[in-house]
Amino acid sequence: MSKMLDRLAAFFRENWMQMLVIMIAVALPVSLVYAEIGKKYGYVTMDTIFMTGCFFILASQIGKWGKVLMHLYFAFAIMDFALSFGCYLVNCEDLSIDTFYLMFGSNKEEISEFFEHYFPLKKVLIWTGAMVLLCALYLCKSPKLRPSMRVSRVCSIIFLVVAILCFPSLKRHVSEWGARIIPRKYVVIAKMYEPLGKVAENRHDLPLKEASNEHPQHIVLVIGESFSKSHCSIYGYKRPTNPELSKLASTDQLLVFSDVTSPAPFTHVSFKSIFTFWDGNDSNWYDSDTFFDVFCQKYATRWISNQQDHGVYDNAQATFANLCDTVWFASLHEDEVKNSYDENLLPIIRSFASNDSMPSFTIINLMGQHEAFRKRYPPSWDYFNPDDYTEYKSNQRLLMAQYDNATRYNDHVVASIFDIYKDKDVLLFYFPDHGLDLFDTDEKYCGHVRDMVQESWDVCNIIPFFIYVPEPYRAAHPEQVEKLEHAVNRPFNTGDMLYTLMQLTGWEAEGKAVKGRGLLEE
Repeated sequence: MSKMLDRLAAFFRENWMQMLVIMIAVALPVSLVYAEIGKKYGYVTMDTIFMTGCFFILASQIGKWGKVLMHLYFAFAIMDFALSFGCYLVNCEDLSIDTFYLMFGSNKEEISEFFEHYFPLKKVLIWTGAMVLLCALYLCKSPKLRPSMRVSRVCSIIFLVVAILCFPSLKRHVSEWGARIIPRKYVVIAKMYEPLGKVAENRHDLPLKEASNEHPQHIVLVIGESFSKSHCSIYGYKRPTNPELSKLASTDQLLVFSDVTSPAPFTHVSFKSIFTFWDGNDSNWYDSDTFFDVFCQKYATRWISNQQDHGVYDNAQATFANLCDTVWFASLHEDEVKNSYDENLLPIIRSFASNDSMPSFTIINLMGQHEAFRKRYPPSWDYFNPDDYTEYKSNQRLLMAQYDNATRYNDHVVASIFDIYKDKDVLLFYFPDHGLDLFDTDEKYCGHVRDMVQESWDVCNIIPFFIYVPEPYRAAHPEQVEKLEHAVNRPFNTGDMLYTLMQLTGWEAEGKAVKGRGLLEE
């Protein structure tokens, strides 16, 4: 026992500073997150002390390999700190699977825009300073900071006692505190990363049955990006962000739905819900039947996109796009596309619309109001400026002006798409994948949902939703249009789009009852 205590004291004397740095690196980011959102973070500190105590005992008893183990532990801890502290600075979140979807589902242009929007110079300096300070402290070997053996013996015993007292309560599941163990934390996250490629591998032979004798020939889904209903003048926002769609809304051609939400405030989850029968339960979403299993049997399907065709690994948009009969990504046509604006899609859409000789489903995926906002519209669309936003704090005005400019430009693009089809027997939907938190829950934060804040989820899930009904479609399907008109105030989630589309087209997938789902449900 005495020999063991001597080793503990010797290891503590040489490495107390390094162990303290490791504890700070592991516990500080998540503690800051919890403190920011008002959650108790005492467990984080206690778990870190307990796990460091276990490491302390092990490392002190294995001789020279103890330092090797400690250096390895620090390498993982500083890597974790770099990512976790970065997540805290970006949007006051802990590292999660959504961080990995962002990294592996984005290309270099999107990642560059992400850092430009969320990681200004001030945050870069804070992050860099924290990293340098932790590394400097870890490498500090000053003899003046080394306590005597007597003090080291006392301190090591006190530390072990405290670590034992911090033993996680048996009431807490091991996954709750064990997930903080590095590198187990990353193993857990990696296991959650879903293989998007399995969607194509798991195509299903899904029998269809005729549910009605109405079979519209053409349906168009226009899916926007990051459009918050609170900045839509059609719904009462005081700035004229929707002048062109507002004109249509004053007629009977544009149906404006008042109570629509998205399945989730993340693109990858939202798309999975929209284009599959997955209902968000514990089953693998990629094993679910898809939109394409149903409608590729009766319609020519095409995907026209201004989003990127790939990420570092893959992304949900490209995964579903590649299940269509025809795919057109602007990023693959640099010879035709000279900039990144959504209006580049209009000639392509017009070309497809003029050659719709067979039943078709067309999905148009816009960049919409994706960060960075100022890159979503041409300079000539600089309609709003920061001086128009005096009711906002000074740090908010520029971003609000840029977001509203992007929204006004998006209004023009969507209205132009509707105009292409105005004389055709076709039904068009427009809705975004999700909204944004535009300083709604924190005066310092503007961007995608703050994952651990329920109010932010609530804000980001509220979206605009329109259906454009050209006169030829209204004349050909009057009863169906009447049902849609009666549904404009009905609560609806776009995760039920598949059921709505089956109701509209008159085809029902075997085993997929539409009763109680979809907009046409009475």
